[in-house]
Amino acid sequence: MFIKTTHFANGNVYKKLTMPQGDDETQKFIQKLTNTLETEVNSTIKKIAAQRNIPQDAADLLMSHHTNLPTARVMLKTHKYSIEEIRNLNPDSMKTRPIVSGCNSPFHKALWFVCHILSPLMNQVPTHLKNTHDFLERMRSLSPNDLKNLKFFTADVEALYTNINVHTAIEDVLEFAKENKSFINTYGLHLSDIQVLLETTLGKSYFVYNNQVYLQLLGLFMGTNPAPILATVKMWKLERASVYVDLRITLPTYSRFYDDLNGTTSNSRKAQQLCNLIEQQDPDKLIKLTLDYPSSSEEYIPFLNTEVRIDNEGQIHSRLFRKPQKKPLTLHYYSHHTTRTKIATVESMYKTAEVVSSSPNNQQHSSKMVDTLLLNNGYPNRVIEAIKDKRKRRRKRHKTPTSSDNTAILKLPFINEATSRKFRDAVKHSGLPVKIVEKPGRRLKDLLTDSRPLDKAKCSSKNCRTCSSLSLDNGDCKSRNTIYKITCTLDNCSETYGGETYRPLHHRFDEHYRSAANPTAKSYVDKPLAKHYREKHPNYNGKPQPKLEIVDKGNSLIDRKIKEAKFLVQNKPSLNDKSELNNLTQFLVA
Repeated sequence: MFIKTTHFANGNVYKKLTMPQGDDETQKFIQKLTNTLETEVNSTIKKIAAQRNIPQDAADLLMSHHTNLPTARVMLKTHKYSIEEIRNLNPDSMKTRPIVSGCNSPFHKALWFVCHILSPLMNQVPTHLKNTHDFLERMRSLSPNDLKNLKFFTADVEALYTNINVHTAIEDVLEFAKENKSFINTYGLHLSDIQVLLETTLGKSYFVYNNQVYLQLLGLFMGTNPAPILATVKMWKLERASVYVDLRITLPTYSRFYDDLNGTTSNSRKAQQLCNLIEQQDPDKLIKLTLDYPSSSEEYIPFLNTEVRIDNEGQIHSRLFRKPQKKPLTLHYYSHHTTRTKIATVESMYKTAEVVSSSPNNQQHSSKMVDTLLLNNGYPNRVIEAIKDKRKRRRKRHKTPTSSDNTAILKLPFINEATSRKFRDAVKHSGLPVKIVEKPGRRLKDLLTDSRPLDKAKCSSKNCRTCSSLSLDNGDCKSRNTIYKITCTLDNCSETYGGETYRPLHHRFDEHYRSAANPTAKSYVDKPLAKHYREKHPNYNGKPQPKLEIVDKGNSLIDRKIKEAKFLVQNKPSLNDKSELNNLTQFLVA
């Protein structure tokens, strides 16, 4: 099902930029805008670093290079519809959630740094919940006398991130940071510097959807690093001026998990009054709350992954909750994961069912939900019962906790159970403080789906030497994080060179190409392709004739180095220096 761009048609929220005609011109326009934003944020960082005497190498870590514009994708709110309704939905009328990925965007590093500085503020917001356990701990700390004749209610903030005025949100978070400055480490920056970084980045919310550039005029990207912090502090400012001040509202408990809030009142009128008071504190009149109040003391109200009710005597009843529309999917019994991983996942699910349940009856209800979910995902009854028995036996034994402060994590690909057992036995016998974490291989989802099918970076040149040199259709000049092979094809020469790069492939290939085209230049004298052309093709004055192939990809530096070393050992490319090979073998495990 293709979701059309009508979601971004609201002119008060999104501005659609005028795009040039043609794919090539569109890509050039996007690249030019990306370069402009990149230059602007880098200039801002340089200026701040100079003013605060930040070391150049530290400032360089925040500089952006080879970035892409943020990319939007639109997710269907499947929990709002039944399966039958989804089949008959009109794409233009469906309820959706826009997600904007800022990974590798011009502002990604700067926003990550700001988020790192401001994140401790979350612990200073009294109403903020960390998770379900934090919520239940607060609820269970209240005595029945405090809750007698009260009912539990929840409210949802409608489109919280989109309905926040960015400028006032920045002011609010800086004011809150000033109040709680002792809890944050600014690394030598002033709060005014953080304000400049936030205004520079969040004030230019450009993104791409289906090769069309938009500017978000209102609100924050859902998917941007500091968005949860700004939204949480914004809501706290509204709550502080209403929930904790207005004498008409007295609540034994009130808390919030981002855009989901909860509390207890004696009737729905007071709960609605509370929502109205919070809305009235917003100077922009954008925040709107939707109330969910029980019709009787027997009705459970969902909150996070629990549902809660308070009986007439003030006793709290809680149990596990899953939205009826939520797909009954979890880690499948036949998935390509280790048995240990599957068992740990199932045990965690039963532990959660036990912790959130307030009584044996509710625990039985929660466990049955987990049973049904597991059966729907291929787990045999005997396996489920065996895991339950194992948990019972474990509870009877006192297990001494082990310290993992000095334990190193070794990530390995999962092949099969026998191989995993050999790895674990080897580590155990070595006595090394190493914990093995096995990653599953590529899934069908990885092969058949794509998180950004409409907005992949494309080559904007009709005469791109990198694209024309690629021998296989497994990538293009914009491909990143690659392990590559270059083969000289001049005069039937077949000598090869192997390397890796995190940058777009054309940047690295162009460097090799220029060294081959200018083999006698001083700046290229030690380069492998320049040396090859000087020694093997000394009389050739034409254009180099390299063939390029992407042999693998790696998500991190260590991953690329391991794969590069493996490639060099297996293929022994003649143009790679022996010392280079010796240096890379440190990344291989014997």
